Amino acid sequence: MGDNGMSLYPNTCLVESKTTVQTVAGTVSPTYATRIASLACSIQNRNLQTTNTFGKPTLVNVYKLYTPFNSTTTAIDPSDRITWRGKIFEITGIGDGAGRQHQFEIDMLEVK
Repeated sequence: MGDNGMSLYPNTCLVESKTTVQTVAGTVSPTYATRIASLACSIQNRNLQTTNTFGKPTLVNVYKLYTPFNSTTTAIDPSDRITWRGKIFEITGIGDGAGRQHQFEIDMLEVK
């Protein structure tokens, strides 16, 4: 099978790990540091879901990210966040696609 210029993973995204710091006022504030600067991936918009935000029903975009299964991607933690095309996503699920250690899948909610 020849290369037709199409890639299984045509996009790249940023993966950031979450840490917390205590402010001068004593509150805890989240900060993010780069875990993976350029993750090759494919991202698909799965559907809209209704959530209860501040007592009001709110529609949110649900996405699925596909990436090669390897030691780098399996180090992604559920507390990490994904940035892609100026959008920020919260990770809601992580798994090994079909269970064959071929493709890593991440479920995400768009938060910003």
